[in-house]
Amino acid sequence: MRPLRRPRQATLLAAPAFALTVAGLAAAPAHAATTSVACSPAALIQAIATANSTPTTSDTLNLARDCTYTYTEQIAGPGQAALPQITSPITINGRNATITRDENTDNEFRFFTLPPTSRGNLTLRDVALTNGGGTQGGAVQLGFGTVVSLTNARLTGNGAGNGGGAVNNSNGTLRVERSYFKGNSTEAGHGGAILSSGSTRVDLSVFINNSTGPVSGGNGGAIAHSSVPAPFTLTSSILTGNEAKGLGGAVHTSSSSATISDSQIRSNDARTGGGIANFGTLTLNMLTTIRGNTASFSGGGIYNFGTLNTRNVSIDRNSVTQGTGAGIHNQGDLTLNDSRVTGNNAAYGPAGLHNEGGTVTLNHTTISDNNPTDCVPSNPAVTGCAQ
Repeated sequence: MRPLRRPRQATLLAAPAFALTVAGLAAAPAHAATTSVACSPAALIQAIATANSTPTTSDTLNLARDCTYTYTEQIAGPGQAALPQITSPITINGRNATITRDENTDNEFRFFTLPPTSRGNLTLRDVALTNGGGTQGGAVQLGFGTVVSLTNARLTGNGAGNGGGAVNNSNGTLRVERSYFKGNSTEAGHGGAILSSGSTRVDLSVFINNSTGPVSGGNGGAIAHSSVPAPFTLTSSILTGNEAKGLGGAVHTSSSSATISDSQIRSNDARTGGGIANFGTLTLNMLTTIRGNTASFSGGGIYNFGTLNTRNVSIDRNSVTQGTGAGIHNQGDLTLNDSRVTGNNAAYGPAGLHNEGGTVTLNHTTISDNNPTDCVPSNPAVTGCAQ
């Protein structure tokens, strides 16, 4: 991810939406267009409004390179956002621009809202969204049937009062690629960076120091996927330093179709499930590492209450400070294939894998060097685990 360069500044003062003046914005045609947007917050508002006027066609907005579009209040009308609701297909090429909420304003608002059942389809490329705030979705909120794609986006320091510190996907479709989420948070609710009840796919992205809380029930320090039918996929990503006051320091999922592949989930923290808390059907695929995560009570690496299958996964050096199952705490159906559960430490045994009323199948899997014990005592006992 390339570093942000020192931007030019453009600030929008409080003004009625109908009174905005636009400098340097070319008149938009009635058909789909590519528009260059001046380094002016008002120009971006007008550009989106113009694009929305052609809801059946796609429009592309090229922001002023390296500009910072600073907003002091939400736009008049619904959406609790600085910018007009997205009701048509719009692509915004940021060109290293930043969209931000003024640090000195007391007004709380996000940047983008896509209302349910609209034609909203937003693609954001090479842009930073910082310091946003909303009830749900501190920077972006998707409604039912809408689509958001984030590519090379940086979402930092956003906050939500009730879930989805950066993004709230409420039954929409979210696609994230080569993006960076840092320091996003929720005061209550779930999903320090992303709260999703719709189809969500994340590839080649980084989540650092996102959090839920201080309410104790906040799940998913980085990502909370709370839908059973909607699929969730995480591939080739890094989640580190995230914290949940409830379950799942990095990820909490209840999806019937969740997959994590080739990813690093390390040094996250939660009350239960320091790395992952699974309540649905989760597959952990090749080259995924669950390392150095911490839970207070159980499941330092993983807490499983659903169906979990692994293949060629390392679960090592996780810890539990007050309970058991530093590697895995299982109360569901667990199958470990060609995997390793090693070097985990708990306050009480078993430290490697604690099976508590669930079922466990081990295929070509090593459980060793956990302290104080690997799998004993478990109920039922873990067949194929020596101690």
